[in-house]
Amino acid sequence: MKPLFPYRIPLCLSLIAAAALPCALPELSGVASAEFRSTGDAGANRLDFIENMRRSERENRWSDAQLQVAKDALDMQQHLRYPYDMTDKTKAAPLAFEGDELTYDQTTGEFSAVGKVHILQADGHLFETPDSVTGNLAKQQVELPGHAHLIQVTPGQSRVELNGYKAFYRYGAKTGSMEEAKGKVDHQYVTGKKFEFYPDHIVIHDGTSTKCGALHPDYAIYAKRIEYWPNKETIYEHAKFLLKGNVIARKRRHVTKADEKEPDRDWLPRVGYDRDDGVWLREELHRPVANRIDASYIGKLMQKRGGRGHAELCWSSVGAGAYRLRYGYYEDGDQNWVKRKPEFDWQYSHPIKTTPFNYGLEYSIGRWQSQQTGIESTHQHYVFSLWRNPIWFRKNWVMTLGGGYEITKESYDDSTTKGLWADTALLHKFDDRWYAYTAYSYRKNNTQNALFDFDLDDYTQKIQAGVSYQMTDIDRFMVAMEWDAQEGEMHDLDYYWFHDLHCSQLILRYRSKQSTWKVSWQFTPW
Repeated sequence: MKPLFPYRIPLCLSLIAAAALPCALPELSGVASAEFRSTGDAGANRLDFIENMRRSERENRWSDAQLQVAKDALDMQQHLRYPYDMTDKTKAAPLAFEGDELTYDQTTGEFSAVGKVHILQADGHLFETPDSVTGNLAKQQVELPGHAHLIQVTPGQSRVELNGYKAFYRYGAKTGSMEEAKGKVDHQYVTGKKFEFYPDHIVIHDGTSTKCGALHPDYAIYAKRIEYWPNKETIYEHAKFLLKGNVIARKRRHVTKADEKEPDRDWLPRVGYDRDDGVWLREELHRPVANRIDASYIGKLMQKRGGRGHAELCWSSVGAGAYRLRYGYYEDGDQNWVKRKPEFDWQYSHPIKTTPFNYGLEYSIGRWQSQQTGIESTHQHYVFSLWRNPIWFRKNWVMTLGGGYEITKESYDDSTTKGLWADTALLHKFDDRWYAYTAYSYRKNNTQNALFDFDLDDYTQKIQAGVSYQMTDIDRFMVAMEWDAQEGEMHDLDYYWFHDLHCSQLILRYRSKQSTWKVSWQFTPW
């Protein structure tokens, strides 16, 4: 039983997704592309942003060495004899050399340094080696034939930290190379036999890329050639998808866009256990097939039910909404299953100019078959939605308001169910460890008057509340509650424990009212 607003509208509608409650908090900007999606009830998904915020912070966290280079480069700029303009691309940034033995030929520009060499460039480049360095100031190049440590925190370029050998760099042209290196490029941990550096991209030969920072990553993509274009795309040539070191898939050319949701991990399975399904394995695949057309497949293999899945084709038009064709088995939060064979739907949303309000329209028609009762019907659904942009108070309080009208028609019994729906929620951040929410929802359509018991509540009105506490850096606990507002009875009381492993996460959920446990394990970008 999932809250109707704002999660009811599919993800094709970015405007509605952007109106989700947590995005109003100033410190949460940039977390809109949610990677974690809970499957819990009682409004637990209202706090999904906490996991996404933590994952984003870990992905983009600067190392102590990178912070130090940024500080040293700024200090260097402030103490130069002549002002340095970083926007002037025609001039190389000034260099500072440190080493046990330094020699310099003023005639040729050649220099050398031996023993604990430290080369800092004012634009945020650092080269270090315990061995030796040679170079030429006139040609604006340095060469580290032995071990090399490279850090790049130059504004507008990839954030890089690598350890390797045989480094060569033309600091004027901002091009170079390094061999047998490993480290981190932006949010990806990388290895490669050879790295090539260019002003606008990086090329890795015979390399791997992963968000798993373990010594032996749980998952990675290996490719003969990787082209990393910051904030644009990453191109993998002759790619192999590795899980625990084993090849599970191959692809001649694999491209991920910088703004795609979960572009590098959607091929990784999720594993779990619950009483109804037994041990299960779930996998999601999303791929663009043409301009504005995306295909997806979600499959679930269950110990007690066997295999089920569904496929979708979505066309996001310009100004006319999103059109989607669905076919296969679908599961709701209460593990009710329906088969859509097939279903077509259309969704459209738009802000109301000069106001903080937005509206949305949705229509779907398809042949539904209940997997519990065997009932089959042509299912039609109409929805009108109206919601306000999130309202926040004193930076730590956020409120959302939404409502609308929906109509459901069934051919099986010629029934029509229609009525209003509404949802309002309030979230509060106490501090970095404590968050809480409360919400009230009304929906005329429920299991008492619907033909299909799918994605519906058992009652018209409900009150939800929950609290999240970050006990340690790797452990978070959450309690989610839901009441039947008509009868005044508690319907759900769920407990969650999120435990971070080195590159994955274990999620335990105990439903006290149902006396059931659910366990899931999924890969994460630690």
